[in-house]
Amino acid sequence: MTSALFVSLLVTSATPAPMPGPAEERRFEQAFERAEALYSKGDYGGAVALFKEAERVKVTPEVAFDLARSFEKLGDVAFTVLYDRLYLTRAPDAADAKEVAGRVRRVLARAEDEGMGFLEVFAPGAAALVVNGRAYAEPPAALFLAPGEYVVEAAFRAGPKKQRVSVSLGEVTSVWLEPVRPPMVTADIAPEAAVRGYAGSPPAPLRATGWVTLGVGVAALGAGLVLGVLASEDAQRAADKRLTVREATLAASESNGKATGANVLFVAGGVAAAVGGGLLVFSLPGPGERSAAR
Repeated sequence: MTSALFVSLLVTSATPAPMPGPAEERRFEQAFERAEALYSKGDYGGAVALFKEAERVKVTPEVAFDLARSFEKLGDVAFTVLYDRLYLTRAPDAADAKEVAGRVRRVLARAEDEGMGFLEVFAPGAAALVVNGRAYAEPPAALFLAPGEYVVEAAFRAGPKKQRVSVSLGEVTSVWLEPVRPPMVTADIAPEAAVRGYAGSPPAPLRATGWVTLGVGVAALGAGLVLGVLASEDAQRAADKRLTVREATLAASESNGKATGANVLFVAGGVAAAVGGGLLVFSLPGPGERSAAR
């Protein structure tokens, strides 16, 4: 069951923060450099605080690795495992990835032998976090627990969020708590922002119009093709020297009329087909919308 403890590695990474601007980059570098300085002086608690400050500005493998090493120095095995796992998620191809993975696997195997499971809780933006009655000043939380049911609570600005989780022997339980979101539309008439948010969905009437227009265009092209064939046959008949002048003239006139009609149908059908095809392409959902629909 040790492998089960390690299998959920790829689902523990936090949502990447937006790309920082120059000001945020300076804040990150300042916090990171100060954290490294404190770590080198043996102030591991201070280093943790500053590494976390850097982490709030920009998510990097280096910060996760340094947090793991700082907690390791403090003797906090659970948080060491959590940040080592985050480091492996962010830098799976790092030169020391196998070494870090082996270290994590040994710790989790030992916890399993002691009858424990591993629980990690992520709650970005939470002001406080309580797991199994233990309060954390800020997320994330990490701890080894005996198998059983536990309650995880997070305090968000939008309100509290509570979730019951199950910890199993020899498994990692990763929990992600997010704030309770207000209803998307609370008024009888959808606000403009909500309408704009839905504008990306493929409009059904537009797609139906596209299919109808395309069908009309294809039908017109088919009719034009038939008229073109008939016009060709009339032209060949008009050239038959066995016909009287009146019959030849009538055949030629019919040929010209059908040819004109064929040309009109070809032009109209081509335009209709192009417009219908364009409407269909325009109304197709984007890659993200298709994924959401599935």
